[in-house]
Amino acid sequence: MQDRGDSVCAQMFQPTKLLGSVSDHMSTVAGVAVVVGASGQDGYILSERLLAEAWVVHAVVRRPELMQSLAAPPGYLHIHKVDLLEPSPLLDLIARTQPEECYNLAGQSSVTESFADPWYTWRTNTEVVVRVIECLRLHSPHTRFYQASSTDMFGCIPGGTVLHDETSPLNPESPYASAKAAAHLLCRSYREAYGLRIACGILSNHESRRRQSQFLSRKVVDHVRALRKLPASALGSFPPLSLGNLKIQRDWGFAPDYVEGMCRILRQINLRSQCLGTAPEPDVGINYRDYVLGTGKVHAVWQLVDRAFVLAGFDLDWELNGDDPRLWRAYFRSAGKVAVVVNPALLRPTDPLTIMVDASLARRELAWVPHEGLDIFLRDMLENDVDPEVKEGSES
Repeated sequence: MQDRGDSVCAQMFQPTKLLGSVSDHMSTVAGVAVVVGASGQDGYILSERLLAEAWVVHAVVRRPELMQSLAAPPGYLHIHKVDLLEPSPLLDLIARTQPEECYNLAGQSSVTESFADPWYTWRTNTEVVVRVIECLRLHSPHTRFYQASSTDMFGCIPGGTVLHDETSPLNPESPYASAKAAAHLLCRSYREAYGLRIACGILSNHESRRRQSQFLSRKVVDHVRALRKLPASALGSFPPLSLGNLKIQRDWGFAPDYVEGMCRILRQINLRSQCLGTAPEPDVGINYRDYVLGTGKVHAVWQLVDRAFVLAGFDLDWELNGDDPRLWRAYFRSAGKVAVVVNPALLRPTDPLTIMVDASLARRELAWVPHEGLDIFLRDMLENDVDPEVKEGSES
């Protein structure tokens, strides 16, 4: 991992006041924030971070029970149950509280499900954004608004290698990507036309203990956690881990680093001037920029799987020969039994072989330096279990 504390601007971005315990009473309120999709991985970690910085947080969720484990001093956390298909309560909340910051992390986030229900995908990823930024324009134009965009907006080269940065052209290839691209362009339009303080974060894969069940990392970790509970003699009879293409390479990072990046993106005006050593720009919409976040390092799926097994105490021997991904597999070194196989039904020929992300702009202008490597999030997931309802939850 690179040094995260050498630069002046890195040191500047510190919490206003950290909570020593939930019984501490904070004498200073840093501001008011609305977090839409607060029960998801990023929303929960963000809410936790903002509370530690002495923000009053209005957490907008579909399932309030998923927020029960979030501790906060009295008066600092307010949980609101809202259906994104009926967003009027959310709009009323924004108009009433006029928050300093608003983060939109909600919406249907599965590419596969977006083909099954494009209408719901569009409404939760695009229509809600239109309603929110119009509400900000009319009732709270000073609010800094963060929109969670997606690298899916850029499209891909089937079987090839792509590199994404802030200048990559939009080429969405799914209802999910199309909805995200439309919201991204709307945010840009409102920023330029009305001067709203809007910034989009375009994030690569990022994982933590709160990752949900539809994601690869959760499937892998839950499998090896189950293996750890078995006697050694039972390994051979346990069904092998069944995955898609083990050859594809992606940029995986640690979710708390990316949540920090979101905050830096939204507070970019002061950060950028301190990092670049320039005079602060006027805090107006035209000076807000979108940023791509990623570690800059890619790993193959089989490497993520191998590392999860090793951290859980299982060494694997791999068969990775040939171009046909269906033949790739792994065996338990101790027992010689099959541990990992490829399910042909999960292979998607349109997937790019490698997706790389260039986050050099965020590193240079915001001093955002993430942890690198797989171990940090795999250890977090292996060593910290969460309620099954959290794994099955949804940001929408």
